[in-house]
Amino acid sequence: MVFIFRDDTTNIHEFRVNWENSAYDNTVIRNVNRWSLNAVKHNAQEIIISIDQCHNSAYVIPHQLLNCKSLRKLVIEVFDTVGYLDLVLPRSINLPQLKELSMYGFSISNLEISKRFFSSCPVLEALDTFGSDIQTDNQRNFVVESLSLKKFAYTCCHRHLLPQNDTMANIIQLFAPNLEDFVCRFFLTQDYSIEISSPLSEVYFDMILKEKEEDENEDTYSELPSEKKIVYAKRVVRYLRAVSMVKNLGLSPFFLEVLSQAPNLLDCQPPRLCDLQYLTLEMWSTRGSLRAIAYLLKMSPNITRIYLCSKTKESNITDIGDDWEAGLSLPGMLSHLKYVQFEEAEGCDAELKLLVFFLKNAKVLEKVVLYFRPSAASSKRVRQEQFKDKLRAVPTASSSIKMVFKIG
Repeated sequence: MVFIFRDDTTNIHEFRVNWENSAYDNTVIRNVNRWSLNAVKHNAQEIIISIDQCHNSAYVIPHQLLNCKSLRKLVIEVFDTVGYLDLVLPRSINLPQLKELSMYGFSISNLEISKRFFSSCPVLEALDTFGSDIQTDNQRNFVVESLSLKKFAYTCCHRHLLPQNDTMANIIQLFAPNLEDFVCRFFLTQDYSIEISSPLSEVYFDMILKEKEEDENEDTYSELPSEKKIVYAKRVVRYLRAVSMVKNLGLSPFFLEVLSQAPNLLDCQPPRLCDLQYLTLEMWSTRGSLRAIAYLLKMSPNITRIYLCSKTKESNITDIGDDWEAGLSLPGMLSHLKYVQFEEAEGCDAELKLLVFFLKNAKVLEKVVLYFRPSAASSKRVRQEQFKDKLRAVPTASSSIKMVFKIG
């Protein structure tokens, strides 16, 4: 109703609609489109549409919306649907100023239009496809060609909607010479081929096995058959090879756990991550995670900063043994490491051994910052104090290291 009170010369910076509990309301799409068209008439720069529980089978986007000359940001999200909502695009698309595009919960069935959709956004810098099924050909390929694209995020979070992804290879091709950031979240059971034509500043891989991430822990991986572990390990090594020129790499705990099998693969040559300087890892306190970290450091000779965050529940903390880095430690492998930060630390055996490994091998290490997980239990506080004392007593390779201990 706000448009009734505006004159035709007034421009809009942002138009936002959030329609909740719309499951049995057949007027949702019609009203949203009507309001969006009014926003277009007033030269809106940002349009954000969020619809909850939409039970329509298709969403026909008006021609005017995807030919809006003033639009710089477009977000269309559909939540809690029984399946993907088919996004019906107009034949003609022209978004000359669009820089940010985000889509959640859609599929695009018209492959030809899908293929030229992104090329109709000549200055697009950020593309986020979350929980959507988008292909640009009938072989399940997702190809994006863009000279302007800087950030790309791909998330597959509805495994049950595309069971064929477990048996068919999915190809993501990015011909984007100015791409800087790449974020990828999908199920480990799905096989992807990632092809990127340029060096990257930042990459984050989040691998999951179950749709509810809170259901995953160290035991989820240990229960997998041995042959599956080998298949998955080869996949994650391939993903790392696809981004081998990255400077800042982030990995999820399940990715690390799977990567722990890689040193045992005789037919799989490890990639070289020579440009990698910053490593950000979410980890479980397991022998496998520590071996995966050592494996990463072995292939990354120029690491300067490591950021760690424990995702281990106390009930799952186990002893990892004293030979966890056997066959993975090389002289000089931490020759550039200057800074280590560890968040959510429990003060367990695995955390201690990993930090001792850094202290004993990093000759130019300058600072270690440790954030303990907050706890009211006196026994945990005692363990944290003992942990500090053990670290301080470690003989270090570097002559001057500052250790900082904090809570929270």
